This record gives sequence, structure tokens and C-alpha cells, in this order.
Amino acid sequence: MSILGFGGAELALVTVTMAAATVVQVVTGVGLSLVLIPVLALAAPAFVPAPALFAALGVMLTMVWGKLGLVDRGEIASGTAGLAIGTAAGVVALAFVDPAQLPRLFGILILIATGMALAGLRFRLDLRTIFAVSLVSGVMGGLSGIHSPLIGIVYAGQPPDKVRATLGLYWIVAYVLFVGLYAMAGRFDFADAGRAVLFVPGIALGAWVAARVAGRVDAARMRAAMLVVAVASGMMLIVRG
Repeated sequence: MSILGFGGAELALVTVTMAAATVVQVVTGVGLSLVLIPVLALAAPAFVPAPALFAALGVMLTMVWGKLGLVDRGEIASGTAGLAIGTAAGVVALAFVDPAQLPRLFGILILIATGMALAGLRFRLDLRTIFAVSLVSGVMGGLSGIHSPLIGIVYAGQPPDKVRATLGLYWIVAYVLFVGLYAMAGRFDFADAGRAVLFVPGIALGAWVAARVAGRVDAARMRAAMLVVAVASGMMLIVRG
């Protein structure tokens, strides 16, 4: 039996991967694309990057629901400006990349993103920093669907509820820009939207699990596991690419 041309094993992989990515995102505030994109780029490339991130908008909506009052409008405006410019630049740059080299490019960007997360960087929380970090994130996201995790470092140490609400809205903006620009470039169509629907069971499962483990799970260990998966997937994409 298949759905939209995908077999049971492939759909099970998509569901489990999205569920795991949703748990990581809801519990830690970051990491969805670092779990989701590398695994699917290896095992189910038809689902990435645009269908996966279009579906991920549902995850982010659960993070901001009822919490928008905690979000600083100036911070989001600065982040949106950086993301818009960076994402446009990344999507335009794709026109100059040989499609055969995309797996290697994905792998390299995955390793760069994980390296940033591991670097122990510290940033001041101000509008200029948010813009600069968002610009970098947008370029990486436009190229691969894997946005830089630097925005999570900027908000390190802030109250958890503010972090979840702000980053949830931030990623909504990032993914809307990404999908919109990909659609304009002819890289996202109705077939991709249909593939995005197949992520819904994984999102529901992940949200259900996250609601029960939030506060009990060691976020640092979960983050470490996420980075291990990302590094391994990135290296495999480079080797296989």
C-alpha cells in the first residue's frame, strides 16, 4: 500500500523523524531542521527541504499559541529583516549550484551549523546582533533548509517561556519566507504541499510526547544527541554525494 506514491516504510520513517524533531524543538526551542533535514536528505530526499519546512510550520504554531505577549516586536522585526535578505540571497545562489552537488552542499552546511552550535559562542541580545545572526541563518536556510542555530545562542539565558515563544515565531517567519521564495523560484509546488501533509501524524505524535516529557528530559543530553545525528548525517551526505 502506498500514499502519494510512498510506501509504508518510507512513511514510517517520515513520521518517526518528524516526531523526534518535534520533541527536540518543543523541549529545547531549537533543532528541528538539524534533526529533520539531514535524516530525510539521506533516506527520503523527496520530502526535503521545502515540504518538511512547510509542515514544520505546524510545530512552531504550537510553540507560540497563547504566548505572543512574551515576544518583543522589535526583536522579531530585526530578525525578519535579516531573514528576508539572507533567505533571498540563499535562494538566488542556488541557481548557480550544480544539482548533483546539492547533497555535498547540504552535508557541508549541516557540519557548519553543528559546529556553530558546539562552538560555545556568546552573543549580546540586541537588535544589531539579531539582524546579523538572522542574515547568516537566512542564507544557510535559503541554500539548504537548515538555518543557522545561532539565534538560539543569542537567546541563551533568557526565561524559557520567552525563548520558546520568540523562537517559535522566529522560525514561523523563517519558514514562511523560505517556502514563499522557493515557490517563486519554482522549487515548491502542489505536489510538495501534498508531501507536507504526510508529516501531520509525526507532528501530532511529537507534540503528544513533548507535552509529557517537557521538564523531565535533560535538555542538554537531548541537544547532544541531536548534534550527533546531525554530524553523522552531514558526513554521510558528503561521502555519498
